[in-house]
Amino acid sequence: MPELSAKVALAPPGTPTPKGQQQKGKDKNNAEAQEAKAQRKAEKAARRAAKVSEQGKSNKPPPEAVAPGRVQSQAKQGRTASGAGNASSGGGGGGGGGGSANSVGNVTAGNAISSLTTQGTAIHGTDILDKRVGLFKHLEITRRSGTADAAKDIHPAILALTLQFASYTVIGSSARCRATLRAFQTVIKDYRTPAGTTLSRNLTNHLSRQIDFLKTARPLSITMGNAIRWLKQEISVVSIDISDDQARESLREKIDTYIRDKIEVADRVIVQSAVKQISKGDVILTFSRSAVVEQVFLEANLRGIEFSVVVVDTRPFFEGKEMVRRLSNAGLRCEYVLISGLSYVLNDITSVFLGAHAVLSNGQLYSRVGTALVAMSAKRKNIPVIVCCESIKFSNRVQLDSVTFNELGSPDDLMNISIDSAPKPGPLKNWRDLPNLKLLNILYDLTPPDYIKKIVTEVGSLPPSSVPVIIREYNSA
Repeated sequence: MPELSAKVALAPPGTPTPKGQQQKGKDKNNAEAQEAKAQRKAEKAARRAAKVSEQGKSNKPPPEAVAPGRVQSQAKQGRTASGAGNASSGGGGGGGGGGSANSVGNVTAGNAISSLTTQGTAIHGTDILDKRVGLFKHLEITRRSGTADAAKDIHPAILALTLQFASYTVIGSSARCRATLRAFQTVIKDYRTPAGTTLSRNLTNHLSRQIDFLKTARPLSITMGNAIRWLKQEISVVSIDISDDQARESLREKIDTYIRDKIEVADRVIVQSAVKQISKGDVILTFSRSAVVEQVFLEANLRGIEFSVVVVDTRPFFEGKEMVRRLSNAGLRCEYVLISGLSYVLNDITSVFLGAHAVLSNGQLYSRVGTALVAMSAKRKNIPVIVCCESIKFSNRVQLDSVTFNELGSPDDLMNISIDSAPKPGPLKNWRDLPNLKLLNILYDLTPPDYIKKIVTEVGSLPPSSVPVIIREYNSA
């Protein structure tokens, strides 16, 4: 025993024993694991903080930011289109588009606010801004939004409508305009003029704040812009000699009259005129879904005219499916084809009927992307192209291309390969992680006036070159 003690004592200080070496190795591994775990937690906390910071920003985004918007899950579930009959109760990409119209849906203000709160917490990161196609970087791209962006004076009806716009539950130029005016009626009904001011001065500013929040979902359609300018003009001429109750009631009645005259009655007049362009045995082609074009087909069918319809459709909304369902249920013979098969169905077509998001003052048709391709293909085969469009969709704007002014949809819509309401990610589900891949989901295009034979409006049928005359008469009225 003394010898053993001596040997241990003779060992150099700090020399580890075999058991000590094993324990030191374990401690080192544990330390590295703890360090890696702590680093992962720190990165996760940083990402969470970045999201919270992004949500806490005001409604005035930095110059490089763009308007918030779509809720992906709502977008796929909410595309239940309304027909001609219930379009007036609903609300055209329009801004709706292609002149199509969908119902406002059964989303109440309370449910909409709840959905905005729960679904608005996850927003796209700034990487989606960096993934925009260079030529279209100046255009707005929709992102998800929450109630954190809403000021306290934003009306619940506007919050609900913003959600419906963002999720594309309300789609189509006329439908969006109608829904906006209905929401403004509710805002005006609940409005109270603050002390020290007048309704004609303060209500315009109050509506402007509602409009600014609506634009966080999607840009205003041409029809909405025309209607908003009219409403502000009506507010500005409200007499200060009448009570606020009388003024509010008068404005709400004027909105009812505007919707009836500019949208509902206009559609009926267009239908009565356009149905005369359909003859027995015609094979008519239409693109996507337009509420007024759908009414034309249904009216022709009620009159006993025997004809068939070919509906050409495209991603990401597949609006034509609802039109095919409604027309076939009404007894019309229909065919459904995607735009990739357009050339194979043109040989038997006698005429093309199209809706519109807007018609510009230089005669250009601004409508759902793909419309220009359909019109051009028909023109090459000498097939007449007829556009059904209310005069409220006419614009003073002059545009020569689809790049200067347009709207970008969510790139994630192109990632989805599902053909029904349930999203189904495809091979591009990780597209944001691919540095060499960018997705372009552009919503509208321009059709040159040379491709259009006539535009059927409530003031008559006219060539595209006569659009400035109608705009001048509309503005003077």
